Amino acid sequence: MQNNYKILLWILTLSLTAGFIGGCGQNSENTNFFESSGDTTIAETTAEPGRESAKDTLPDDLDFGGEVVHILTRGADYDTSIELVAQELDGDVLNDAVWRRNSSVEERLNVELDIITSEFTRHNSNESLFTKSILAGADDYDIVANAMHAMVPFVTQGMFVDVQTLDYLDFTQPWWNQAYLEMTEYDGSNYTILGDLSQTMISGAFCMFFNKQLFDEYLPDAPSLYDTVLSGDWTLDKLIEYCSSVYADVNGNSIVDEGDRFGHYFTDTKTLGADSFAGSSGINLIEKNSDGSYSYNGLTERTNTFVEKMHSLLFENNNTCRLPYNDDTIMTTMINDQTIFTTWMLTGVNYLRDMQSDFGIIPMPKLDENQADYKTYVHDGTTVFCIPTTTPDADMSAAVLEAMCAETYRTVTPAYFETVLKDKYARDSETSQMLDIIAASVYLDIGYIYGPTLGHPIDVMRQILSSSTECERASSTLASKETQFMTNIEKIDSQFAELKAGN
Repeated sequence: MQNNYKILLWILTLSLTAGFIGGCGQNSENTNFFESSGDTTIAETTAEPGRESAKDTLPDDLDFGGEVVHILTRGADYDTSIELVAQELDGDVLNDAVWRRNSSVEERLNVELDIITSEFTRHNSNESLFTKSILAGADDYDIVANAMHAMVPFVTQGMFVDVQTLDYLDFTQPWWNQAYLEMTEYDGSNYTILGDLSQTMISGAFCMFFNKQLFDEYLPDAPSLYDTVLSGDWTLDKLIEYCSSVYADVNGNSIVDEGDRFGHYFTDTKTLGADSFAGSSGINLIEKNSDGSYSYNGLTERTNTFVEKMHSLLFENNNTCRLPYNDDTIMTTMINDQTIFTTWMLTGVNYLRDMQSDFGIIPMPKLDENQADYKTYVHDGTTVFCIPTTTPDADMSAAVLEAMCAETYRTVTPAYFETVLKDKYARDSETSQMLDIIAASVYLDIGYIYGPTLGHPIDVMRQILSSSTECERASSTLASKETQFMTNIEKIDSQFAELKAGN
């Protein structure tokens, strides 16, 4: 277990912090957060040396004289609150690491952290609070932490400081994500940042959970799922094949409904299940090209193939149980031994800790055998950080962010994965290998980050996968969206240009 933990931590160090960029879609240099070798097997690695002793470049004598630093964050669910909040030491590994980090930063910079938690979860944005404050010219918040998908409109309205102009933020350091900076950069400026401090990025990585007991019972001749993943053969076709022989009318009412046995669970509403499959198949409707331009990828053969395969999985042969379960209830059918496969974010493991049957975690399947690598989408509610233009001391805010992110890199990230691996995720040794693959394949795309501002590209896939009829008219739906999305991209570019001109 310890070796697996070190391997995962090493990979995550490369990914979350150094921001190496690998292949994804057609213009990969702008969209991948994690480096991938193109080989889906686990290579021999060594533990990353010196994480705990990594030095930042903040001056040793930096002293802000006891100033209070007001940080607005979300906090209505575990994932958002544990990023920044720990009221006291309570013996929990992650809580105590967060508490010690906050205390260390306060002592080091001579500041008091006032962390203001709003009643919003990872699925929501707290702009109703910070926009009112900033537009009024108030200095209520020195740092704002919020869902990344919500931030573009407020950036282009000039509400946040260009972080590239601040001295204390050192983006050459491994705790900052270079790929995110590249993707969101405009003419040398950045206004939101992502790094180790954003733990919701990893807890929000989509993956597939499977009921090991049901898999072994109803697919006794199938090879180990772990071996299938490691060989690179885990595809949508393989998932469909497995699901096609599992259905049974368990409750005997002659109706295909809850209470029967299925291969796969997928919500029947327009929600995140579509995101996970589209992301793992590399279906990115908007691509940022290496020259900074954008292209629309909705009318491609790859997209057509994806929709056809998803129609087979979701609407044929009773492969899939479709119910409106979402959020914490999304795991219900697997816990009740009614489905083998269920898709959710890694945080879903919190709801499986007391599950009686054994479960495993694997990456989302590839589109087909021609796809070189597994791909893992990350929930668009991942936290990014920014500094309001109304803060009295932007340099102090920058120093606090640098210190907090560096200390997270040194102490909290190891504690997080130690807890995840030992207490939550791993019921077997193979799960750690699967987590390696999931971590090494995480990426984000510009359509997800700029979602609402673009007109919600991912919502198109949610609509298409919401019914058989919508799947069948997917081509016309996708064709109808091109002008809207590309027009919105032009508007965003124009807004950034105006913002730069006004500064």
